[in-house]
Amino acid sequence: MKQASAVRAIDSSAATYYGEHGYVVEKQLISSAAIDQLLSAYADDILPSKSRFYRQSTDRYEPNRLSKSGFVEQSFLDIHAYKRYPRFRSASLAIFFSEELHGALTRITGSAAHNLMQTMLFDANTQTPPHQDWWYLDSVPNGQLIAAWIALEDIEEDAGRFFVIPGSHRVVLHERGMPHSKWLACVRQYFDEHRAQVRAPALKKGDVLFWNSRTIHGSLETVDRRYSRKSLTAHFLPSQLTFGNLFTTKPWVSYEQHGRHRYFANQPEYSLRSALVTKLKLVLYDHPRLLKLARRFQRGGVSDY
Repeated sequence: MKQASAVRAIDSSAATYYGEHGYVVEKQLISSAAIDQLLSAYADDILPSKSRFYRQSTDRYEPNRLSKSGFVEQSFLDIHAYKRYPRFRSASLAIFFSEELHGALTRITGSAAHNLMQTMLFDANTQTPPHQDWWYLDSVPNGQLIAAWIALEDIEEDAGRFFVIPGSHRVVLHERGMPHSKWLACVRQYFDEHRAQVRAPALKKGDVLFWNSRTIHGSLETVDRRYSRKSLTAHFLPSQLTFGNLFTTKPWVSYEQHGRHRYFANQPEYSLRSALVTKLKLVLYDHPRLLKLARRFQRGGVSDY
C-alpha cells in the first residue's frame, strides 16, 4: 500500500489522469486564509456547541463527542446548510464555491457549472469503510458525479489518510436487489484483495483530491489518535445532469441559490421530526424492495430502476 506519491503524471492533464485513474490531486488549490476562517468559526461556534448534529459516521443526530486529544470523533454532514451557525456556514461556502475549486472542477469534467449536492467535515478520522459513492448519490446517467476531499491541515500518515483505488471506477460490485450490507462486504473484499493498488497521498493544507462517484475510496485506520485529520468533502453534480443514485432518479430535488451557484441539502438540521424520519430511513435502507416501495409512495410513483 503506497502512502504518498502517484499524483498525476507531469505530461498528463488533470482530466486525462482523472479519466484513466478515477481520481486526481490538485496541490495548494484552497487558500490558507479561507481555511483559517473556517477553522476559526469551527473552534468558536461548532466545537463547544451542545447541539445535535447529523453524523455521517453514525447515521444519527448526536452532540459532539470529544477524544482525549480534544477532537470531535464523529463527522458532520451537510455543513453548507448549517443556517443556525451563519459564520461557520459562510466560511464553508466560501471554500465550496471558490473560483479555484470550481475552476478545477471545470478542467476535470468539462462542465461549465456544478451543483453542490453534499458536504462533510472531519475533525478526527472516522475510518470510513471502502465504498463507491454511486450507491448513495450520483448523476443520471450514472458515473459523472465528482467529489473533492480538501485537506484543512497537513495530514499526518498516522492520522489515517484518505485512500482511493485507482482504476476501480471501472468495477461493478452491486447486483439488482442486493442489500446494502452485502454490497459493503463485497467492496471490503475487493479492497482486501487489492491492497497493493491502494493509494493514500500525503496531502498538505489546501490540497484537494478529486474522485469519481464510481471510485472505491475510504479512510485508513488511525495509528496515533493524538493527530487530528481536519478535512472537508464535497460532492458536485455537473449542472446539466439530473441527480440520483444507482437505483433512483431524483428530478424533484429542489436547489437553493448562493450567488450564481446552486446547492442541495438532503439532511436538515436537528428537530424531533427529522430524527424520526432518519430512523425510519435506516430501518428501510437494508431492505431494497421495501425502500423501493417507500420511494414510490413518497414521490408519487417515480421509478427507481
